[in-house]
Amino acid sequence: MSRRIARCIAPLFVFVPLSAIFSGCGETVTAAEKLEEDRPTFADDDASVVEPPMLELNQCPSAECPEGRVSCPNSPLLCGVDLLSDDENCGACGVRCPTDSAIGLLMHGSFRCMKGECRLQCDSYYADCNGRAEDGCELHLYPQSSEDPNNCGECGNVCEEGICAGGYCGCPAGTELCNGRCTATLQDNANCGACGNACPASPRFAANLRMLETCTAGQCNVRKCREGYLDCDGDMADGALGNGCETTVLDPNNCFGCGNVCGPGETCDLLSGGCACPCGAVCDKPERVLSDIDSCGACGNRCPGDRRSLEGRGVDLAHGQPVCNIGVCGYECSPEWGNCDGDISNGCEANFLSDPLNCGGCGIRCDGVEGQACVDGQCLTEDCTVVR
Repeated sequence: MSRRIARCIAPLFVFVPLSAIFSGCGETVTAAEKLEEDRPTFADDDASVVEPPMLELNQCPSAECPEGRVSCPNSPLLCGVDLLSDDENCGACGVRCPTDSAIGLLMHGSFRCMKGECRLQCDSYYADCNGRAEDGCELHLYPQSSEDPNNCGECGNVCEEGICAGGYCGCPAGTELCNGRCTATLQDNANCGACGNACPASPRFAANLRMLETCTAGQCNVRKCREGYLDCDGDMADGALGNGCETTVLDPNNCFGCGNVCGPGETCDLLSGGCACPCGAVCDKPERVLSDIDSCGACGNRCPGDRRSLEGRGVDLAHGQPVCNIGVCGYECSPEWGNCDGDISNGCEANFLSDPLNCGGCGIRCDGVEGQACVDGQCLTEDCTVVR
């Protein structure tokens, strides 16, 4: 790193009395001569005069980027790009890792800059076991879907018997191996109670009664309600058809379960899967408006603020989120970001790690005259020598 030299020259004022100009022996000594005589000298062991030493080392503002940091045309900040991890400048300025959201959906992952290269980063429960980025993260490791006997639950986990189910080698409890697949014979219509025991079509199937007959507990043609309906009057017992599954799960007197009655003011809510109390209803709990960003302080009072995100990348473009604290709306910034302009419509815009106008905190400015950079939350400096 270069070393800057700063010279500090202080004016010297010398006051000499008249008696010092005229000595007692009649010799005339000027003030300049007197000053020269009294000036301290620096001598080595052989009494030869040497130059005054450099006094001390201080820190001067620096615009020289440290190793790994560069300034790129597409980044407004000096030394604001880390070529090892910047998705927009990966390995070199302008080299952008692919960001198409369609890639993320098809490949089950995204390209991120790691060690200066755009590399495939898999989504949760997915893995790139063949090492080929062109086909993405091809293996689904989610327990209910992992059936690859050569990569069972994780890359390289080979099942000796050739059976992988639920991310584990071998068939799980409650299943049998039927035609090379682990099958739940207690509820599989084609293998009800045993492999190959297919339930015959039932003439008693009644679509208008919102019911069907299927394999249940290993028995064929057991009546069962369609999803979203209930038989709350029990008239399907003992083989009688009756009115079938007559009750919807959204009935407030049988909310997602026979006999589950919602309280006064409550509704049977599809999203929550049970009884819910609308905001502002008599049954509503007053603490709801203390922390709900969509009903902060009052029902329907949605806290303002930028909530942008980059689809498929998990990147927060606002670097913050609205919050409701004791019924008062606010905005909470992500770590190392700040809302220094006071405008929540653009989120937390200041990056404390690289913004020379807000280096380490709002209003902490680096030396703009010297072109001083902000790196990792500190104004960049270098050694400088001060000579007096």
